[in-house]
Amino acid sequence: MRNWYDIIQPHADIRKGNFDEAVFAADIGDVADGKAPPDYNDPYLFYKKTYLTAGLKGLLHKAHDKLVHGTGASVIQIKTPFGGGKTHALVALYHYLQHGAQIKELLPPGLALLQSHLSVINGEHFNPLEGRTSDGVTRYTLWGEIAYQIGGRSGYEQFRANDEARISPGKADLRDFLAAHQPFILLFDEILEYVNRALDVKVKDETGVSLGTQTFSFFQELSDAVATLDNGLLVVTLPVSRLEDFGDKEEVSLARMGKIFGRVESIETPVEGQEVYAVIRRRLFEVETLKQGPMQEVVHHYFQTYQENRDDLPPKARELSYRDKMALAYPFHPDVIDILYEKWSTYPTFQRTRGVLRLLANVIEDLYQRETNIDLILPGDLNLEKPGIRQDFLKHIGSEYEGVIASDVAGHEAKAQALDRANRPWKHLAQRIASAIFFHSFSADDSEKGINLPYIKLAVLRPDTIPALVTEVLQKQANLLWYLNSRGDNYYFSKIPNLNRMILDKKELYNDSYEEELRRVVEAETGSKFRAYVWPETADNIPDNRDLKLLILRPEDRGEQIAAWMERKGQSFREYKNTLFFAVADTAAFTQLREEVKTYLALKEIDNEVKADAKSPLAARRSEIQSRMHNIQREYSYNVRRMYHTVMAGTRRIDLGQPVSGTESLGNWYWRELTSTDVGAIVEHLHYRVIANRLLPGNEQVAASLVLDQFYKNTDFPAPSSPEIVARAIQLGVQDGAFGLALSDNGPIDVALLRYQETVALGAIAFEPGVYLVNRERCEALREAQRQKEAAERQQEMAQEAGEQGEETAVTGTTTTTGGYTVTTSGDGGTKSQETPSDQKPFSYKQVRLVIGGIPASRIADVNRGIFMPLGAASDTPLTFTLTIEVSSEEGITSATLENKVKETIRQIGARIVVEETG
Repeated sequence: MRNWYDIIQPHADIRKGNFDEAVFAADIGDVADGKAPPDYNDPYLFYKKTYLTAGLKGLLHKAHDKLVHGTGASVIQIKTPFGGGKTHALVALYHYLQHGAQIKELLPPGLALLQSHLSVINGEHFNPLEGRTSDGVTRYTLWGEIAYQIGGRSGYEQFRANDEARISPGKADLRDFLAAHQPFILLFDEILEYVNRALDVKVKDETGVSLGTQTFSFFQELSDAVATLDNGLLVVTLPVSRLEDFGDKEEVSLARMGKIFGRVESIETPVEGQEVYAVIRRRLFEVETLKQGPMQEVVHHYFQTYQENRDDLPPKARELSYRDKMALAYPFHPDVIDILYEKWSTYPTFQRTRGVLRLLANVIEDLYQRETNIDLILPGDLNLEKPGIRQDFLKHIGSEYEGVIASDVAGHEAKAQALDRANRPWKHLAQRIASAIFFHSFSADDSEKGINLPYIKLAVLRPDTIPALVTEVLQKQANLLWYLNSRGDNYYFSKIPNLNRMILDKKELYNDSYEEELRRVVEAETGSKFRAYVWPETADNIPDNRDLKLLILRPEDRGEQIAAWMERKGQSFREYKNTLFFAVADTAAFTQLREEVKTYLALKEIDNEVKADAKSPLAARRSEIQSRMHNIQREYSYNVRRMYHTVMAGTRRIDLGQPVSGTESLGNWYWRELTSTDVGAIVEHLHYRVIANRLLPGNEQVAASLVLDQFYKNTDFPAPSSPEIVARAIQLGVQDGAFGLALSDNGPIDVALLRYQETVALGAIAFEPGVYLVNRERCEALREAQRQKEAAERQQEMAQEAGEQGEETAVTGTTTTTGGYTVTTSGDGGTKSQETPSDQKPFSYKQVRLVIGGIPASRIADVNRGIFMPLGAASDTPLTFTLTIEVSSEEGITSATLENKVKETIRQIGARIVVEETG
């Protein structure tokens, strides 16, 4: 690839990086005073760097013909939309008249030299209050200044009285004076600036008359006077459009001046159409260094690329005339200049000549100094990171766009550059796209703002660029940049943030208040398996019972409090330690979920604003807003599990790893994992061998409630999912003869109530006082003793049946000892704990219903042991009962007692309240 600066060289001052921006600020007054920069003051250098357009050549010829032959217009107003400039045209006339001999070889062919009286006035230089002084002569008005410049002291004396009185001399006196000094040319620049200031200078003894109103009269009289003379010419420049800081007064002045000159003027346009490309090339480059062959080769390669990708580009890029346009504009792509002309020049503050030339000179200097390896300067190559280039844009659109550029386009923190750093093969494509869009984003006409995808491709496409990659990078930027907006197919930068930035701004509002929503999200994921407590501040309110509890710690908690919480509940010791499971947050995952929650809240607020304002700029994107909200909510379940993938079961830290995607709740995920055979922290099936091998060795009998409590209190055991799991294990253990189940009041075992190697109804297994598990050895011994007792009883019965003549036979009591355990039978056949007459058999009832009243609360344990447990053991179905409680208290029963203790217990045992009366 050839470098553009190898094909055409910039002027030396640009190459060296020391060009003075003042060289583009033409000032006819400074030129006349000999104070202008060399590019304007030196007539030869000026014409050397000036491209003589058809309009400029015509202006020079018209001046010659009017002053020499008396033909043509007497009053000329210069207008130019771009390049060359109005003041530049005045300077060209000035040097032609004053220094024609020095520039003869550079003048248009056939243009003869001439001599003429000359007056040059720059309205910005003339002080309407104090005037101008030189050679001891002070001039207070424009008519005094013209008389002095053309006629010297004697000329001024003719108008001294009018000058000092600030009263226009009138058409006749002006005509007589100018007629005597033919040929003459009057050059006026920036006169509107002068008139507006002169309007504030009051004329003595005249009511409502100012120097400004007299100046309007003067120009009226002057233009009329010049129009009557053969060899005089008045050339004036006026703004072509209202400036941003114009008030009503300035607008009125502009309209009045336009009306004055409009009657007699001839309007000249020094630069038209594609001449602007040549003007810029000559002002910025040494045109004699242009290598036509290599330049045409570069243009051909680009045009061929455009043909090969014609469907991706605007129609104009396919036309042959566009190739010619590229050659004229080289080393710039035509769109670089066209955008300035078609869009940026619509801003009234945009000074077409100096603004464009200064901007492009900065661009050239930047690219040359960086030795940027490009063969054609595209719109996307404008380096907005350079302050000079950036400020040339910001002065028209506002300093607030400084932040837009820094955020998205150029600068180390800019998102476009960050994308490029992460994707080196792109060759800075993201920044080039962003720069091109920014370049296209601004126009005084709102309908012209922005750029569509085909024009974006035209602005960045090189022969080695893949068009599809441009589309891909643009899409990434649309999702990442803060100020890149779209309207229809057009992309543009705006100081109004897009949805991405609006979300970020709204998120700032929730830096502290996001917790409520995050807590709601976590609470929604607790599931139904555990009694869940989200973000508890203390364990004092966590019940100490057999319910399995999931304590989801705050995201910032690392679990240091777990040991203390397991040990104590308030001022008392906690017993059921093995029922507590703690969810500990992952910091990184919490950070991500927190941002997702804040994003959701921001989107929700934006959606509410859009809903309330149908004219909102985001109204067209409401479906996108709602879609993003839905997507965040859909991932909540996964993200909560990802945050709480660590659970503490006692001192055991269990990392469940990364969860699979889906909508499984946190509580259900924990349950599934903790009950798995790999983890086994919770059991849904318990083998009775755990009880037989770990709790019964060394104990003849153990209270069933103690067995159950060991599983819920001792963290060395797995936690049963419910007491029924232990009851089921006991049921199977009794059935298989691993141990027995018996009733006892801590006295001898009632053998009749011992259940061993038989099926026991699950409902008959109660974890209440008086219910014991008996080890296998004792059960066998008791059963053997029972068998021997029964054998003795049978012998007694047989002896009684064989009694002689109905005589009663006295049978002495017997004592049977087996395995160290004694069963004693009395003479009437009863056991130690039970007497049954030998001549009676027990009677069985199919159904029993008892209504019992007057039971003291202090005897409830006796009711359980003597009523509920025997009946439950004999019943085929679980025993249930209805409890009626009537209690009164002078001091009152607190609602906390009723709610937190009584009703909580009722809920825990699975019962329900049928009737509730309080008063």
